Amino acid sequence: MFPPTKHPVSRPSGILLAGGASRRFGRPKIVEPLDGAPLFHRPLRALLDSCDDVVIVLAPDAPEPPLPDGSSRVSFARDQVAYEGPLAGTRVGLEHVRGEHAVLVAGDMPGVSSKLLSLMAERAGPRANAIVLREGQGTRPLPAVLQVASALALARTLLDGGERRLRALVEGLEPEGLPESVWSRVDLEGAWRRDVDLPGDLPRRKR
Repeated sequence: MFPPTKHPVSRPSGILLAGGASRRFGRPKIVEPLDGAPLFHRPLRALLDSCDDVVIVLAPDAPEPPLPDGSSRVSFARDQVAYEGPLAGTRVGLEHVRGEHAVLVAGDMPGVSSKLLSLMAERAGPRANAIVLREGQGTRPLPAVLQVASALALARTLLDGGERRLRALVEGLEPEGLPESVWSRVDLEGAWRRDVDLPGDLPRRKR
């Protein structure tokens, strides 16, 4: 009798960082209404459309936020310590995903699209530990596609050494940066760069 066949995950996993304290925003940011739905639903839907499974990382005592329809592939994980920062949240997410690669997005990034995340994931391969987006001469740590095993090992090492910056993880993986000439094919206006720190950062409803 032949052993059962293991079917590889065809798409990456997704990690949505949602464990921040929202201190500058002044109230829980990820559930702030945006076009009739919580803010985090936008990046979550982008992950659901481009990933096989999605892990939402919350603070230890935070209530589970309401999920949109079609979220059967979403699970929750929790930071070990409240508000340790995005690097600690990323480690938790990496410990819970199923795929060999994970797409990393924050819950306050309403401008990311599934087309952009899919483009990034397509560039990830056995030789790339991380994929990020380039703007000018630099890159940002989010969104990112991470090779899970390599990223998890480095995240644990960095946290054990007292590091808390997500950028330290991404830069330590020596990422490939996609230039604007590539990512602008699916995001002409660079909407991925919008994040929400203050209430005034929320996109205004188009009239």
